[in-house]
Amino acid sequence: MFISNLFVVLLSIVVLSCQQNNKPILKIPIPESEKTWEYLKSIPVPTWFEDAKFGIFLHWGPYSVPGWSDGYYYSEWYSTAMYIDPDFIEYHKNNYGSPPEFGYKDFVPLFEAKDYNADEWASILKSSGAKYVIPTAEHHDGFAMWDTDLTPWNSVDKGPKLDYIGTLGEAIRKVGLHYGISYHRERHWGFYTNSLNTYIEDPQPYPAIVKEIEENPEAELLYGPFKLEEAFMEDYKNRFLEICSQYEPDFMWIDDAPSNSRFPNEPAVSKFINTYHREMIAEYIHMGKSWGKEVYWNNKRWQRSNYPQGAGVDEKDYLRMNDIPSIKWQSSGGMAHSYGFDRTEDNLGRYKTSEKLIETLIDVVSKNGNFLLAVGPTPEGTFTEVQKNRLESIGQWLQTNGEAIYETRPWTQFGYGDVRFTVKENDLYVLFLNKPNSGFKVEGLQPKDGSKITFLGSHKLVDWKIENGSLFLSPELPNLSQDESILNAAYVFRIKDYLTE
Repeated sequence: MFISNLFVVLLSIVVLSCQQNNKPILKIPIPESEKTWEYLKSIPVPTWFEDAKFGIFLHWGPYSVPGWSDGYYYSEWYSTAMYIDPDFIEYHKNNYGSPPEFGYKDFVPLFEAKDYNADEWASILKSSGAKYVIPTAEHHDGFAMWDTDLTPWNSVDKGPKLDYIGTLGEAIRKVGLHYGISYHRERHWGFYTNSLNTYIEDPQPYPAIVKEIEENPEAELLYGPFKLEEAFMEDYKNRFLEICSQYEPDFMWIDDAPSNSRFPNEPAVSKFINTYHREMIAEYIHMGKSWGKEVYWNNKRWQRSNYPQGAGVDEKDYLRMNDIPSIKWQSSGGMAHSYGFDRTEDNLGRYKTSEKLIETLIDVVSKNGNFLLAVGPTPEGTFTEVQKNRLESIGQWLQTNGEAIYETRPWTQFGYGDVRFTVKENDLYVLFLNKPNSGFKVEGLQPKDGSKITFLGSHKLVDWKIENGSLFLSPELPNLSQDESILNAAYVFRIKDYLTE
């Protein structure tokens, strides 16, 4: 295909003209035995990640400018949905015109981020009680949000003219949080073609995309390439390793590859996952060793996982568990539906309540998971009032009750009904997701005589008794002001030294 050949030529020109502007990709000799899936499965989950429990996931890019969805697609999928989905096509036509006259590439100069302030973001995110932050370096759209030598379609040379990943990383680390980075390019080769979410050996780009490239050949470096072949795989790996080399992330979040879910035995798909992904993850792990820190990655799944179970943190959008799994997992999800900014959700009716988000955090943590809450900043570079309210409320609850979340581990059972358990050292925490109508009763718990049980909401010892094999708690609940009402989202008790009994 002429377009694919043009992509290779243009990419070669970009690489040759941009080389050596940034820190070179770190090359570390790695024994072949340490590039295997078995070796990667042996890498332990870092203690900092086990302890953190709560992170923030940021989706921000040119797709934030339209910031719209139909409630089915995520808003960050606008870049492809505007070409194929009737609702998106109509919305785009009514508000911007139709491609090729106004294609996705034309949102880039409108993405100015004029109010972006990394230090303000870091302060707001820290106030949420999150212990790590993961911004998106590149989504499926192909626009790089870092200072890269590998494509002219990046946030330093176009759009906001800033190194988003670099500036935010400095600010996040300055306030004492861990810093991860997400990378979603794995499905880019089919994102603007008839191979969306599947595998076609020779996919065809959307007709409007072809016309856009004819009018502006540089656009192919944003939209293309349009085939899962060696050139794409090499570029994919190089971008990943460039991100790691320049910003030394504590965690690399890698999205799922639909082609691997549906066609894992296709030679190109297998090579992409079992050679390129495997090798780049191994290189990242060894980079971390050279930086003197424990780093890790996720194992995202759709219909099946990217990698063998145990190689990375198990993850899926809005993942929930019915019990405590044997491996570490993470649940990501938005405050409403989309991960990115979605103006259709920017009202109280569409967003989950702060109480619901706290309930999700507790449930996930009780089952050995981490909760990664997605927040979509506006195209101007701010958080909406609703977003800030949710973040501040979660942080307020954690300020009082965080000892039952941070640095805890799951107990032998996660709980039952509206009751959840976590443990830390020898202490057992009992978390009530709602105030029970019949009093604070915990079935099956029988602390020994003289045990000290504290209500974290007041930090006072509570009276308790055992009756019919269950524990009954009688806390003195404080009178809370309207500003403190979020503390009623969940009620937490600490049973001192319960695990030594």
